[in-house]
Amino acid sequence: MVLLVRIVPVVSWSFCAILLSIGFAVHDLKGLSSIPWQVVGSLFAGALLLQGVVAHAFNDHTDWKSGTDQKSPGILSGGSKVIPKGLYSERHLLLIGLAGIAASAGLGKYLSHLTSNYAWIFIAIGIWAAVTYTAAPFRFAYFPLVGEWLAAFPAMIACTLGTYFVLTGSLSKPVVWASIIHSLLCIAWLMQHHTSDIDADLQATPRKVTTVAFAASIWGKEVTRHITAAYFLMAAFVGIVATLSVHKIFIFSVFCGLMGALAAWNTNPHNIGNITYNQVKMIALTVLHTLVLFGFEVIT
Repeated sequence: MVLLVRIVPVVSWSFCAILLSIGFAVHDLKGLSSIPWQVVGSLFAGALLLQGVVAHAFNDHTDWKSGTDQKSPGILSGGSKVIPKGLYSERHLLLIGLAGIAASAGLGKYLSHLTSNYAWIFIAIGIWAAVTYTAAPFRFAYFPLVGEWLAAFPAMIACTLGTYFVLTGSLSKPVVWASIIHSLLCIAWLMQHHTSDIDADLQATPRKVTTVAFAASIWGKEVTRHITAAYFLMAAFVGIVATLSVHKIFIFSVFCGLMGALAAWNTNPHNIGNITYNQVKMIALTVLHTLVLFGFEVIT
């Protein structure tokens, strides 16, 4: 199960989204003592279930069945490897995914009891994203732009805003901006992640036409680094707007976005080692962005 969860994306995506909002909540509620830690524990458990178990179980099942995981040369991509290692079968992964949904719903009931029934809105978005990203018949990740905008991006927005809402009972302008920036940073390094698998994805049945795979099939792999950079630049642009309209701390978001774009531009899309090296830098930037904003909100 530990192998299936793939802790790096879970930490840099969902856990960082939760931590980011905890920082804003601590600031707005005037101290750590105001934070209901049983709610925080439920949020982290829910994120682990939905992204680490449900999303990854369905992802491994679909990508193995289509054949892309078998052909992937990626170091950090190509699934969790639980099927080729003989740990789980395709059927096991489906059952694990369904069990994860049931457990998430149970946790959602507990969380709504502790906080508000509005928590179900954010939980429903999380379940939707975890299922539709790769599970049939949706398989949003198998179409350009759809996977990131109809599944991944809404999930991160819901995770960030949902955390803040269940902790405070409201939403605030700064946390909305922070959620958008964090989500864009995550989507940006997801594009880098997909770059390793372009050839394998395009040979899959059905073809896994991610955004970068689609671009590479038309214009060649060289253009893929511009797609990754574009998402980082979007994060930087939102950071500029947030700096001017909300708080100067968001200038750090601009820095992270620009550094991520630089890593994308410096990527050799034909070299798996170089793709991975720059992906690790992008993941580090995403985590650092969360830690700096969290620390600032808690201290001030």
